[in-house]
Amino acid sequence: MAAPVSVVCTQRESIAEGHAEIMAHHSQRTQSLVRGQFSHTLCPGGLHIDGGITDELCDANVLHRAHLGITLVIVLEGVLEFAYDGHTYRCDARHQPQALAVSVCRDSTFRRRLIEGNHLKKVNISLPPEWLEGYADEQALPLLSTLHRHHLGCVRWQPSTSILDSIRALLPSINRQHEADSLTQHLHALTIIKHLCDQAAHRIIEPVVEHIPTTHEPQVAKAVAYIETKLHTALTLSTIAQACGLSRSTLQRRFRTHLGVPVSDYIRRRRLAVVKEKLLHEAMSIGEAAYWAGYHHPSNFVTAFKRQFGMTPGQLIQSHTHAV
Repeated sequence: MAAPVSVVCTQRESIAEGHAEIMAHHSQRTQSLVRGQFSHTLCPGGLHIDGGITDELCDANVLHRAHLGITLVIVLEGVLEFAYDGHTYRCDARHQPQALAVSVCRDSTFRRRLIEGNHLKKVNISLPPEWLEGYADEQALPLLSTLHRHHLGCVRWQPSTSILDSIRALLPSINRQHEADSLTQHLHALTIIKHLCDQAAHRIIEPVVEHIPTTHEPQVAKAVAYIETKLHTALTLSTIAQACGLSRSTLQRRFRTHLGVPVSDYIRRRRLAVVKEKLLHEAMSIGEAAYWAGYHHPSNFVTAFKRQFGMTPGQLIQSHTHAV
């Protein structure tokens, strides 16, 4: 079976009244990926509502940068599969509607899998950080407040029949006279958000295993959290120590004591782990991966990668392609 094409650049183009296609431009050609109806509404506070009734025309992986915040994903029909930095989430609504909420707290890559012949009805409600900071406090919306602190944390819930009318009202309509105005759509979205918080108030937030070591030493934990948010930058021992209120020597000593590795080794290992996911799920060259991981020469990057994972980046990509 041929591997699905990976697409980075896409755009939506209207083809008829109320209908559009998502097009991909790659390899000096244009390809239709998705055809159907789309709607988008921007609400007060930066809340976004996106609805779609679409047919997927080919197998493909579509790549974008992820938006920070929490996204409520509600699938009424079809199968939806997507991933952030290689962590995959799936909603299969072929028998009944499915819904989940995912939190993105730091820079991540979004990958959407398209399945040829998949007919999809879905609604996304995106809550950016500024909306969450203004509305989702511990008293008003405790579930969202907690979820917002867990990068790639996920809560799944089953929409009840009582909320389905509000969800369907956010889907696009061919007849513009039947489309709800933006205020009505906003009210429907808020009703759905409240429904989520009521239905999933006691649900456990699914953890994401990122192979990040844990420690109960507060300042080392603070250092780890700081490093994780800055992996893509030029980190130095001095800046990390300053962010944690420690001297460089104290930070280094505590890191070795509690995590068993020097700070520099931790950063190197984590960067290589992140780049491994990017090589598998993004259209990233080995040269770009080397640069992202902090290596000035690709040959040094390949050596370090093989030492950590037992194979070169090229062998990893080749084995993944054959597996698909």
